Amino acid sequence: MARTASRSSSRAPQRRSPAGGGSPGADGAGVPGILAELLALGDSRGWVVSCYQKLEPGDRAGEKYRIKLKNRLRRAAERLDILGFSHADREAVAAELDRIETHFRYPSNLTGGRGIAVFAAAGFFRAVPLPYVLKSRVMVDRTPVVGELVALAEAGSRVLAAVADRRSARFFDVGLEGVTELDGIAALDTTRARRFHPERGASPGAGEYHFHNRIREERQRHFAFVADAAAAHLRARPYDGLVIGGIGVDASALLPHLAPPLRERVLGVLRLAPRTVSPAEIRDRAMELLAEAALRASADAVAELVAQRDTGWAVESVEPTLRALSRGQVRTLVVDGDAAVPGFRCSGSGRLTEVPSSGRGEGETLPVADLLDDAIEDALRQRARVAVVRGAEAGRFDRLAAMLRFRTPR
Repeated sequence: MARTASRSSSRAPQRRSPAGGGSPGADGAGVPGILAELLALGDSRGWVVSCYQKLEPGDRAGEKYRIKLKNRLRRAAERLDILGFSHADREAVAAELDRIETHFRYPSNLTGGRGIAVFAAAGFFRAVPLPYVLKSRVMVDRTPVVGELVALAEAGSRVLAAVADRRSARFFDVGLEGVTELDGIAALDTTRARRFHPERGASPGAGEYHFHNRIREERQRHFAFVADAAAAHLRARPYDGLVIGGIGVDASALLPHLAPPLRERVLGVLRLAPRTVSPAEIRDRAMELLAEAALRASADAVAELVAQRDTGWAVESVEPTLRALSRGQVRTLVVDGDAAVPGFRCSGSGRLTEVPSSGRGEGETLPVADLLDDAIEDALRQRARVAVVRGAEAGRFDRLAAMLRFRTPR
């Protein structure tokens, strides 16, 4: 049963231990702690395998994600020889690839979001559930590839979930690291919602109008109080969005009572039973809304790209986009999530390129398994936004494109 706080209480809501053994979002543990650990790891463990895997409903159906992951791991192993790895290094990396594949055999390891990031090295293994993943990829490097994890943490993925019916409300602090139920509230002295029965001896219908009007007034006062409590939570902690929920057609009953600035922060509405919903279900549903918001933002990025095509504020196709990326011009990188483009990185300048001859004067050109994967990391390091699209949206541009922060003279 959810805890409740008195309407007249002046004490700040207290937090309870998170469900599922996760770390509270406010105590600095969870993803921030894992991220700090990954950054501190450096190159002390030798080669590190970083795996980002999408786990959307379509991927989970029939365990399609396992088939795709096996193929991705196999290609990563095959590329090691081409990339110049020694026999000992290939054996070490192969062992970490096997550990990652083993982790994905158990569905219980893959709960908590529509994506997961796994990092494996000698004597080191960490898995981080994510609300979504930009692009499924496997990368082998001397240090963990954490650009996407950093960007997700900075962009914001902590939300307040407020679920209410006409008699009570519950609040949840939902983040990458878990979910914590906060103090809820209960409507006091509410009229029981039952069929109206006139008093004995009264004429039929006498008092029925006032009976139903009292129920409506109590309901509106309750939702107004819930809206005030939600606003107080949003002021007290750095939330990145608000999720509301309720039963059936009343799921959005709280929405009209929110102030306009709060309504703009609403990510979505959930249909559920507030009194019986579990914290784990709240977290899963909230992460789904974050993933859906990311998909809408990616589609909007493609529309902006098409509109900017002839203005000089956008570039398209792999090589022109990589040149803009090397100059720090990219504001938004748009990537075809189903494409793969092998290429090279110039050892002197760090620039990515499709053809080795274009790297003359910039040091030796080293082979890269997939330019798009490396371009995503480079863009994230430059604090650029990354939008990965598939299907019809991906057909509107040539594999890689970008909107620019500034133009260069022609």
